[in-house]
Amino acid sequence: MTSTMSRPEAPQGSHKGRPQERPRPRFLEDKLQIPRSHFPVLRRRRLTGLIERATRHPVTLVSAPAGAGKTVACATWAAANPGQQRVVWLTLDAGDKSSWFWAYVCAGLTRQRAAPPDALRSLEDSSPERFPMRLVEAAQLFTEPVTLVLDNVHEVTDEAVLAGLDLLVRHAPGSLRLVLSARQPPPLQLARLRVAGELADIGGRELACTPDEADAYFAMLGLDVDQAARDELLKRTEGWMAGLRLAAMRARACPGPGTRITDLAGDEPMVTDYLWDEVLGRQPAETRMFLLRTSITDDMSGDLADTLTGQSDGARTLDRLMRENSFVEALDRDRGEYRYHPLLREVLTAGLHREIPHEIPVLLGRAAHWYAAHERPIEALHCAAEAEDWDYAAQVLAEAGAGAAMKDQAAELEAVLALFPAERSADDPAVAAAWAAVRLWEGDREGAASYLDSAQRGVERSAPAMRRIMEPTVAALRVMHASSRTDPDPGLLAAGRSLAERSQPRVSTQPEHRGIGLLWFALGTASLRRWEIQEARRALRRADRELGAGGLAGFQARARAWRALAEAWYGDLVAAERSAGDVRGGAAARIAGGAEAGEASLLAELACAQVSLGRDDLAAAQRLLDDVDQQRTGQFPGEPSVSAVAALIRARVMLADGDGTAARTVLSRLRETWGPAHPALSDVITVAEGDVALRAGNVGRARAILLLVEDSEHFDRAGGRLLRGGLLIAEGDFSAALEAVQPFLDRAAGDAAGGVTRQERISALLLASVAHRRLGSADEAAKLVEQALALAEPDRAYRVFLDGGAAVRSALTVMVPPTSRHAGFASRILERFAAQAPRPAGTPEQPSVSLTDSERAVLCFLPSHMTNEEISQALFLSINTVKTHLRSAYRKLGVGSRRDAIARGRRIGLLLTAGAAAGNPH
Repeated sequence: MTSTMSRPEAPQGSHKGRPQERPRPRFLEDKLQIPRSHFPVLRRRRLTGLIERATRHPVTLVSAPAGAGKTVACATWAAANPGQQRVVWLTLDAGDKSSWFWAYVCAGLTRQRAAPPDALRSLEDSSPERFPMRLVEAAQLFTEPVTLVLDNVHEVTDEAVLAGLDLLVRHAPGSLRLVLSARQPPPLQLARLRVAGELADIGGRELACTPDEADAYFAMLGLDVDQAARDELLKRTEGWMAGLRLAAMRARACPGPGTRITDLAGDEPMVTDYLWDEVLGRQPAETRMFLLRTSITDDMSGDLADTLTGQSDGARTLDRLMRENSFVEALDRDRGEYRYHPLLREVLTAGLHREIPHEIPVLLGRAAHWYAAHERPIEALHCAAEAEDWDYAAQVLAEAGAGAAMKDQAAELEAVLALFPAERSADDPAVAAAWAAVRLWEGDREGAASYLDSAQRGVERSAPAMRRIMEPTVAALRVMHASSRTDPDPGLLAAGRSLAERSQPRVSTQPEHRGIGLLWFALGTASLRRWEIQEARRALRRADRELGAGGLAGFQARARAWRALAEAWYGDLVAAERSAGDVRGGAAARIAGGAEAGEASLLAELACAQVSLGRDDLAAAQRLLDDVDQQRTGQFPGEPSVSAVAALIRARVMLADGDGTAARTVLSRLRETWGPAHPALSDVITVAEGDVALRAGNVGRARAILLLVEDSEHFDRAGGRLLRGGLLIAEGDFSAALEAVQPFLDRAAGDAAGGVTRQERISALLLASVAHRRLGSADEAAKLVEQALALAEPDRAYRVFLDGGAAVRSALTVMVPPTSRHAGFASRILERFAAQAPRPAGTPEQPSVSLTDSERAVLCFLPSHMTNEEISQALFLSINTVKTHLRSAYRKLGVGSRRDAIARGRRIGLLLTAGAAAGNPH
């Protein structure tokens, strides 16, 4: 830009002979001219439109760091002037005093001829003190709206100028609008305007270059930049326009195959000089030293800054720098977390190594201890490793325990572990165990086994304090390793439980709680894989408690979700509902936050689905199963398969809904996918298939399935024996049926028989009652029914009675007197029996609804028990469209659930059998 000194022209209509005309100051003409750049500028229509819309407000504030493109954006808009308003441009400098400032404003307005001559003359004759109020008065006479653009407002320090601007901001009429362009918001009363909706804010995020704009910019310069390089550069510069210009200048100055536009770095002289001139050089010396010392970490907070600098005003300094747009961004204002622009941090880091290199190890050590104290082990490890303080790094790993081994941090943990000397990975139990955890997350069982052996040897040589932490941690990883491919060996689980029980009384520190909590978690999920529900409940309860004491809220939420599922399978529906509720929307989920809590919440939905099944709320169970996104839940090493768990519950829901064919199909697929590697799950599937056969009255098939169960190692469990009892009753051998279920009739005997669940005990009581009744022992039969009702009523467990079929219904009808304390519960069960009874023979109900073809097509898939997503794929519809058709069909049918829709559709002839409907939906 060139500067010229000249005398401003006399305003139109002035009188040459006017006596004692005030002498006019000489002006820098370019201060009143819209700037024109001497370098190629991309005209960004997005920003022009943004400013045009913003200037409909009384005041527009364009505030962003140096080089963000404020002046260019405002100048491009002003030059284009797409609206009907006149634009007065004034570039401000640090030395502008009140008299000069208002003289420039007056000259700009005079040249625009925005008001009658008399009004303009009154402005010329005003003193600097009276000028702002005279301008407010004159603006009421403007013939057209005028926008006053004040560029570089941050340069103004004159109190009189600021006071006058404040008056304009508060009192200027709609015909005078202000655009304030500054590196930081000026000290004016803008908050009131912002709240009132009279202030438009345009900040650095809006000015940042978009991918399309970057492409256009490089094309304008004749630079061939591919998409990957463009995206990398935008990430490094965060869309900072000066950064893109510096990168382009570097690429054009150093052409050749070895030069990449993404090579722009903070130690480049061009970058260093620019940021020094425009940012660092404007800061006091103590602030520059603050920035150097705090550049040691990726992010910053006031407390961490105080730890690094030894001062006490870190929070205020960071907040000031952020407000000044000094390339400091607030990550979380509530938590006081900030970060430096990547290029500024590189400049600072280079300066740190150049000016105070001797402080770097000390700063890294302080940061490592701060991060460790604030439960951020990965960052603590980074700092300790950079300082090559391997002893402290190993201590951080040991104390973090499962906190550093969470799956979402596995990649970061591996990157830090790669910095450790090889001998540390071989000899230190904490380092070797961390490597084993990473290998487990990546599915490398062989690599994990090797590191686990190293960790075990290291534990045996450890000091007592380290051993108390690492011994249960290594044992937990061994259980996870063994469970990651097949059902774990019972001996390994017994050894793990023994270690946990021995170690429990000595646990006193948070790291020890974490180690024991991880072990109980591994034992609990492994027991679930082996279908040892009682053991799983006990272990997961302890895991919940210990992980909470260890401060691992995310891990605790996951343990509680699996615990909820174990409680639901056990039959303690109230406890399961409470635990699942804590995870889904209660304390654990709120504390954990983020992805970990989200995954645990989805696991808890499976538990809720099992609870709904136990309470015979099949619509809710189906809805929960449909909502579970199995891909998002992830899977920790050694956990049961989430998809297998969901399929097993879904098959039980289908069977309860009367669709044995669909249930058998799901069970068959489940066996093909998971059965060979998981014997316990295979046996559970076999028992479920036997139940399907019994419900269908296929006694021969049920007998064949029972033979398979009896050949397995798990036959002594209640599931197999209950299947035998039901089959024997179906065959009329009531004495043998009693013998089969006798071990599970009371709690003590059930626990001795391998931990019978509450649901299995209720089933055994009902089978024994039916058998006693058929054998003529009515009193004993009635007593057993009362025991079953007493166990089930607190949990409202209806489904176990409904699964007993007509024999149980008859027993409840005949053997529960009105005087029984459980008569009300028995009555509700009988109501549910009646609700699921087939429609009496006679004239079929005539359809009284008219469905569209699309609604009928979707409805015909319901008996297949396909999920809404599967139906959408089959019909080539979006899932939202499927849900819309279902809602409409339910409304027309007068039903509120999937089961009721199926029943109603069959009664009125809209649906055929499940198989036919799925095969020919139209």
